[in-house]
Formats: sequence, C-alpha cells, structure tokens
Amino acid sequence: MIHENYEERIEEFERVLQKVATDMASGVVFEDLPPMDLWEKTEVHVTRLGDLAKSCREIMLILKPERAHAVEQRFKAVAQPLSVFKDILLQNTTDPLANSRLALEQLNRAIAGGSDFLLLAKEIEKSPSPTISEILMLKGVVEAMEPASAIEKPETPRLRPARLIWRIEALRGSLTSLEMALREAKESLNMLREEILKYSYASAEASAKEKVEREVKEPRKGQSSLSGF
Repeated sequence: MIHENYEERIEEFERVLQKVATDMASGVVFEDLPPMDLWEKTEVHVTRLGDLAKSCREIMLILKPERAHAVEQRFKAVAQPLSVFKDILLQNTTDPLANSRLALEQLNRAIAGGSDFLLLAKEIEKSPSPTISEILMLKGVVEAMEPASAIEKPETPRLRPARLIWRIEALRGSLTSLEMALREAKESLNMLREEILKYSYASAEASAKEKVEREVKEPRKGQSSLSGF
C-alpha cells in the first residue's frame, strides 16, 4: 500500500512541478507582476508542491533510510526556496517589482531543486532498501490474513499459529537488520561531520597563519624602504 501511495505522490509532484515550470516559461507568471498578484497566481501550485515534497520525503526516509542524508539535502533544495519565495512576496517593500524579481529567482531555484528531488524519489521507488521491502511485504501478508473460518478443517487452526510465529520471527530478523543499517548510516554521517569540522578548522588555522605571516612581512618592507631613504 505504501508503494502505491508513494507512486501516486511522485506522479502528482512531477505534474505540479511541470505546471509551475510551464507557467514561468510561457509568461503566465512574470517579474513585472506586483508581489500579491504573483502570489495569487502561484499560491495553489507552490503550496501543493511543498506539501507533496514533504510527504514524499517521509516515505523516502522509510524506504531507503541509508540515503537519509541525500534525501534531506534534496528536500531542503526544494522546500527552502519555496518558503523564501512566499516570504519575499508577502513582505512590505518600497520596491514591489524588485521583490517580484527576487521571488521568481527563488522559484527558479525550487524548480531546479525539484527536478533533482524527483530523480532521487524515482530512484528510491525502483530500488528501496531490501530489508524495508521485506518488512513491508511481511506486514502486508499479516494484515491480509483472513480470520479463522467456521468451516475450516480441524488441522487448519493448528497450522495457522505456526505460520504466524514463523512470520513474526522473520519480521524480527528484518527489524534487527534494519537497526544495523540505521546504525551504520548514523556512523557514516558522524564520520562525515567530523571530516568537515577538521577541514574547516584546518582552513581557518591556515588562513590565520597566512594573515600573521603577511603582517610580519609588511613592516619589514617598510623598514627596508626607510633604510634605503
């Protein structure tokens, strides 16, 4: 069921994204419109685009938790400029048309980010995490199990609990695998963060050292010119 909902949301996201891009390319919305007129023409589709991105993101994180970092980055590339687009259009200004131009720049960024987000969404739809797929399959099987019938054969009630226990054990094993995958993903993110911090610290330290050396050299140049005088 989750796959069907996900597929529908991806398709709608793509339709709305194309609609917004087409409106901009065809001149339905343009920078010479006053901010409130521009917002009135785009509000429905821009709002829906943000809502669909959010709902797709939630399912993407379920289907492929090991790609959480990429999912969050691509979602931010859509959601953030959409939010800024709205804020710019609704703020008070002495130069309305300048605000309209700035807002449309943000909308263009959102469209570009939306295209990348859509590619990742389709990729995850085609190849979700094997562990998650197994869990969802088992969940569907358990939910689809019919209740015991009054006309069942005598041996059926004895077999049904055995099959259910087997499925529960399989689900428990899948959950364990999922926990391991999530733990590995968190460790990878922590390692990446540490590397970024180390790089930032090294760059700052090098810049500070270069600044000190430059300040030391500059007085020497001044002394040299004085002695020559």
